Amino acid sequence: MACDRPRALAAIPLGEFQVSAGGRAERSRRLQILEAHPEIRGLYGPNRVSAIVVVGLVGAQLALASALRGASPWLMAATAVGPGALLAANLTAMIHEAHHLLIFQSPRANRIIALIANLGLVTASAAPFFHYHGWHHAALGDYEMDVGIPTQAEARWVRDSAWRKAVWLAAFPVFQGLRTAKFRSSERFWTGWMIGNIAAQLIVDAVILQAWGAEALAYLALSYALSIGFHPLGTRVIQEHFLVADGQETGNYVSWASPLECNFGYHAEHHDFPRVAWTRLPRIARLAPEFYRDTPVHRSRTALLARFIFDRRWHLYRHAVRSSVS
Repeated sequence: MACDRPRALAAIPLGEFQVSAGGRAERSRRLQILEAHPEIRGLYGPNRVSAIVVVGLVGAQLALASALRGASPWLMAATAVGPGALLAANLTAMIHEAHHLLIFQSPRANRIIALIANLGLVTASAAPFFHYHGWHHAALGDYEMDVGIPTQAEARWVRDSAWRKAVWLAAFPVFQGLRTAKFRSSERFWTGWMIGNIAAQLIVDAVILQAWGAEALAYLALSYALSIGFHPLGTRVIQEHFLVADGQETGNYVSWASPLECNFGYHAEHHDFPRVAWTRLPRIARLAPEFYRDTPVHRSRTALLARFIFDRRWHLYRHAVRSSVS
């Protein structure tokens, strides 16, 4: 199914989220796929090459920041919109890989490489991601535990308004941060890793500011904000779990550009097999095509961005939840 065609959208009314089978359905689906294609287990495991990718991405991002020392705001912004956002998106992808233990075998080593990847993103995001993301898989669609699900207040405010959707996407990090108020877990938030992440980021940011000036730091901040905000790359938050077709809670982005963003768009395959590294995700659908031929697939992030903003059928209620909300 090519969901870049507007007519593929299922009819979902404003004002109510849809009922979800969530993570329980994912586990059942995984077992079905493995029963039919046990060879997929051979794709499991980390890929240490990703550590080299992390070092290269951080090096490239910091090199660009250094080169922008004293640059005009226009040049800084243009660089952030182009290579900056792409590098930031890939650093986020590598933090995601590390969370799933897909760079090294050791959980400690994966946390360390995630902190290194975070150095090109200005804000301390690796440790918070580790804190919340596991629940996105374990409790997919749970209104409280899955911070990928918007709050009722958030969805009510945005509705189907074009300008509010634009504001929501541009300020997505803020909205997602506010969602954590509904998160209920007994796990400690303030761990040594959290404090270390914040401390390391503050030190690096201070060094960048002192050595290369405010333009360099602004470039890194804008690059990161665009990579998860109002930018084609920011449509990842729409592509992944906005409902397109009945019964399809996870969607993909697949195109010639997929390798340029570390195959981050192969989200259905990732949810089915979170133990498969990004370099192997495209092979899953080739091994089990009958399970993926109906997966909603976006072919253009730019087209998805325009459609989300201007098509009134796209709204935040286009999510499925497992628990009732008032």
